[in-house]
Amino acid sequence: MTPGERVATGVLADIEAGRLRPGDQLPSEPYLQAAYGVGRAAVRSGLERLRRKGLIVTVQGSGSFVTDPKGCTPPMSATGRMLHDIREGIAKGTLKAGDQLPKEPELMATYKLSSPAIRAALRELRQEGLIHSRGRHGRFVGPEGTQVRREATKGEKLAEAIAAQIRDGRYMPGDCLPGEVALAEQFQMSRKVVRAAIALLQEQGLVVTVAAKGTFVKEREES
Repeated sequence: MTPGERVATGVLADIEAGRLRPGDQLPSEPYLQAAYGVGRAAVRSGLERLRRKGLIVTVQGSGSFVTDPKGCTPPMSATGRMLHDIREGIAKGTLKAGDQLPKEPELMATYKLSSPAIRAALRELRQEGLIHSRGRHGRFVGPEGTQVRREATKGEKLAEAIAAQIRDGRYMPGDCLPGEVALAEQFQMSRKVVRAAIALLQEQGLVVTVAAKGTFVKEREES
């Protein structure tokens, strides 16, 4: 019996004994090499024998799995599952044109993929015209030029919260806003986010910052 045959026979015995059941992932190549005292080529030869008999299926980037004799859909790699979920969401309308996709950290946590793998998969969707990127703002459903509905950044949310306090009269014209540290503690945000929020309020003409003195609510312009 060749080394490859020995691997195939051993794995087949595990399948027939129920130690490996339909849908189960086979041990990794290094594990099989150590278990049977063979090289990588022998392991691959043995697995190829089982694939030809339809007993296992190999999913690129995920591994080899015992097939289901009932003909159920074979396992899908994590990358394939992510692509399938996004394509299906777009097709069914749960992801509409302009919707923002989950950000990389969320996709990494959901699909247990690395950042490079996530980016490669999303590049494929972008090439298909299903999504597009807006740099630091994220990725959105639809081709370039699609009107987007993105989630507000932390800085934008904080700016709106402070603007609401100004509109409600908590801070009157001429009042000095709390400093960066105080605002960061009050809203549980970083000082970087606070600075971004203040910059947005300045752009909106709601506040003015005076060096070494602080940030003040601007006087309302007469209509």
